[in-house]
Amino acid sequence: MSDRVYSVLLVEDNPNHYKILQRFIEKSGLPIQVDHVETAQECFAIFLKKNYDLLMLDYNLGEVSGIGILEKLKELEVMVPIVMVTQQKDPKIAIDAMKLGAVDFIMKSKESFRELPGKIIGYVEDFEGRLTNEQIYKVRRRSIVKMPEVRQLLRLIIKAEDDSLKPASNTHHFYEPDHTMFLDMTRENLDRVMQMLTLNKILLKRPVGVKAACPRCESDNVTTVPVCPVCGGKVFVKNVGTSADPSKPFKCLDGCNQAFPEVSITYRCNQCTRVFSLKESRYKHTFEFALNPQIRLEVESQVDDAEELEQWEQQSQDMEERLENTRAMQEEIRDNLRTLITSQLKKSG
Repeated sequence: MSDRVYSVLLVEDNPNHYKILQRFIEKSGLPIQVDHVETAQECFAIFLKKNYDLLMLDYNLGEVSGIGILEKLKELEVMVPIVMVTQQKDPKIAIDAMKLGAVDFIMKSKESFRELPGKIIGYVEDFEGRLTNEQIYKVRRRSIVKMPEVRQLLRLIIKAEDDSLKPASNTHHFYEPDHTMFLDMTRENLDRVMQMLTLNKILLKRPVGVKAACPRCESDNVTTVPVCPVCGGKVFVKNVGTSADPSKPFKCLDGCNQAFPEVSITYRCNQCTRVFSLKESRYKHTFEFALNPQIRLEVESQVDDAEELEQWEQQSQDMEERLENTRAMQEEIRDNLRTLITSQLKKSG
C-alpha cells in the first residue's frame, strides 16, 4: 500500500466551510492533508513554497476573487489541478473557471463536501496521468530541458544517490551534492531554475525544515554567531578556577566580564552584513528537490537527447567555421595569384 498523502491548499474566507471539509475528510479515512488560507495574498505566499497536489478556490474572496487567482495562475503556467467551489449559482462563473483551466466547479453543500475526499484523489490521479502521458506536456518538458542551466541541474540530480538535491545545513546556503562545485550558475539562477522545474512538476519540492533569514534583506545566507547573553560580546572563555560557579561555565571577556550559564545565538547576514538576534530573525523553509519519479526515464532521455543535439549543433557550427575559413583562404590565394599574374604580365609586356 502506498504511503502517499495527498496535499491540498484550500483558499476559503469562511473558516466554517474549511472545518466542514475537514470533518468529511476525517470520516473518509483517506490520506488527504488540507492547508487553509483565507486570501489571495496568502495563497500566492504559500503556494510556491510547497508541492500541492490540488488547489481549491472559493469564488468570493474579497479584493481578489477565485477567478482572479485562476487568471494569475494561468499566466504563471502553473501545472496543478484546480477546483472552484462556490455558493454562487451563476453558470457564467463555472464557464469562466473552466476556460481558465479549472478541472471542476462545485456548489457548496454538505452532499458535495461529503463526496469531495474521493473526488480529490480522482482529480489528482487523472491530472498526473495526463501530465505523464499527454504529448503537450512532453513537448513542454522537452523545451525546458533544452535550456543549458536546466540540463546542468538535472544532470547533478540524476547522478545523486536518490535523485534529489537536499539542504546541507539549516543555516548555510548550499545543498548536497554541493551545487557550488558542480553548477556554473549563481544562487539566484539556481533558485529560478528550481522554481521553473517545480512549477512544471519535473521536480517535486518537499519542506524539510526551517532556517533563519535576515530581517533587513530577507537573505537566508547567514552565519551563526554565539555571543554573551549579558552584553552581546563575542569573546568569552571557560569560567574556571576555585571560585568559579559550576552553574555558569562561561565568562565574558568582551565587555561585561560576567559569568553566564550558556551563550546566546545571533546571526550575521552574509549578504548585507547585518547582525541580528534570534528574536529579530525571520524564518524560511528549507526544501528537498527530488526528480519526479513518474517522468524520470523520460526526463533522463530528454537530457541525453538535448545534449546530443547541442553537440551536433556545435559540431555543425565548428564545421561551418572551418568551411568559412577555407573559403577565405581560397579567396586569399586567388587574390595573390591574380596579383602575381598581373605583375608577370606587366614585366613581360
